[in-house]
Amino acid sequence: MSNGRGGIPNEVVEEILSRSDIVSIVGQYVQFTKSSGQNQFGLCPFHSEDTPSFSVSTNKQIYYCFGCHKGGNVVNFIMEVEHLSYVEALKFLAEKVGVKVPEPDDDNYRREEYQRKRIKEVLLEAARYYYACFRSDKGREAKAYLTKRQISPQTATKFGLGYAPNEWNGLYNHLVSKKFTQNEIAKSGLFITKNGKTYDLFRGRLMFPIFNAMGELIAFGGRIIGDGQPKYVNSPESPVYSKQRNLYALNFAKSAKMKQIIVVEGYMDVISMHQAGVTNAVASLGTALTERQLDLLERYCEEVVLFYDSDRAGQNAAIRGLKMLFDRKKKHTGMTTKVRVAKVPNGKDPDEFIREFGKDKFAEVVANAMPVLDYLVESARLQSMESGSFDSVLFQQLISTYLSWEDNMILRERAANQAAQILGVSTASVMAEVGKLSVKSHTDAVIRSRKEVERQDTILPEKKIGETASPEEIVLMCLLSELKESYPAFVEKYKDKPLVTDFSMGTMRTIATEVLPILETGTLDANRLLLACENLILNRRAAKDTISEALLRVEYGKDLDELMRNTLNYLYLVRLSVYTKQKDELAKRLDAMPDGDDRVATENAFRQTLEYLQFLKRKMRKT
Repeated sequence: MSNGRGGIPNEVVEEILSRSDIVSIVGQYVQFTKSSGQNQFGLCPFHSEDTPSFSVSTNKQIYYCFGCHKGGNVVNFIMEVEHLSYVEALKFLAEKVGVKVPEPDDDNYRREEYQRKRIKEVLLEAARYYYACFRSDKGREAKAYLTKRQISPQTATKFGLGYAPNEWNGLYNHLVSKKFTQNEIAKSGLFITKNGKTYDLFRGRLMFPIFNAMGELIAFGGRIIGDGQPKYVNSPESPVYSKQRNLYALNFAKSAKMKQIIVVEGYMDVISMHQAGVTNAVASLGTALTERQLDLLERYCEEVVLFYDSDRAGQNAAIRGLKMLFDRKKKHTGMTTKVRVAKVPNGKDPDEFIREFGKDKFAEVVANAMPVLDYLVESARLQSMESGSFDSVLFQQLISTYLSWEDNMILRERAANQAAQILGVSTASVMAEVGKLSVKSHTDAVIRSRKEVERQDTILPEKKIGETASPEEIVLMCLLSELKESYPAFVEKYKDKPLVTDFSMGTMRTIATEVLPILETGTLDANRLLLACENLILNRRAAKDTISEALLRVEYGKDLDELMRNTLNYLYLVRLSVYTKQKDELAKRLDAMPDGDDRVATENAFRQTLEYLQFLKRKMRKT
């Protein structure tokens, strides 16, 4: 059985696509307000707009937004709107349309998947145990603590809060009674082993279940009730949990469907904020954001507002996180998520502030969050204060370092102007000092950029929308139109057909290599073409977006005969371009080539190329 994407068999993928009518699926998220021929139009779900520019093609089973320029098939739409991976989107659609997705044939995968399933069952049973303890007399102190923190019983239930009693084996004995194996118990991350004996990791703690973005329980955090250290204990890494790849309460925050996510440090901050109606808050499960967490946030929002504690540890975490952000911007040129940094007044944490002043005042704090460079200038100033005096040398060192991270010279100079006012010097002198530090980092960035460009999947600046599709793209569009049903007649009539070698090296040839053989069976459609575009870049955009736009824009002809002539004409244009480049390359080689056998062979190749170009032009005049 041939496997499709993500180990799902091709025939199953095709069954899911064939049953998933894009108009019906998209219609659950978008209200169509007008139609034009085979296209439905509505307001785009991916960006704010007043005039409908989001189009869904009934016959091609694709979508494309002429405003934000996103496009693709029904799987791509679900990936975007539900923030899922490709395989997750396929499974999501499969459940909607009643297609069963079989387990992969790989025995190791099945064993690992079964192990992950059992660990999640252990965690779920542990959550039930902690919740029952919380509700019982054992949980008196935990309930009193939540009352003190003004957390309502309804909120505690929503977040699944529990209590781990101060017992060495309470949870362990409970899980053994539920027939879980020693291996399953050990791999859950809820226990420690000493001298061959197993003990509960969490004891005497308020328990915070941690869910992934899909709402699956994957770990716990525990806060000590009363005195004791450490204040917080968190689940270790496990086959189902990586703190670097998850955010606390993202499963709730994503349901807010807001374009902004607020990131704080603590569980209680998040819970208090959600209780107060600020439902777009998450916690970073550690002191600083990670690269993987930023990847996750980019899937769910357009702006991130970071809150860090005002103590030295919080400030250090902020600086580390922001340095990573600048490095990320240099690596991901397509990154669009905006980041600002907020500080709660009077040194309070978000939990205290929102309980004391309420949702509206907190919204003002969020609205006044600072751009990253403004925050770094202020942070450098605060770090340079020692016993009430300002250390200008330390400030100069810090601000030069921070501003050297920013490649945008306008933003850098704006921040340098703020720093200059603090130092009482000119902006030019600050920029000069920053420039000294940034030379090496800039050189490193150039080297990185050159290496990145060599990779086919590099995300480059988007081309201007409205540029015409290339002849190669148009050939593909024509082959996907009514011609796909009459392809044998086209080949018979013109004694010619598109070849893989007609397409330029790189993305277009990769796509052509996959889709042209499908034409021989007459089964090529937009979905198969977009599958071939997966993870590719075309014209400095995601290939699926470029091809989706072309599918909606290209005019094929008023009837089959005109379509056939157009297809042949554009095919000849493609070949004309390929052989013109070949002719120019041969001419350059001849200019620098001495007499001999190699020159004779090159002259013959040059002459044959010229003859073929003349032949092509004659054929183009006839069509």
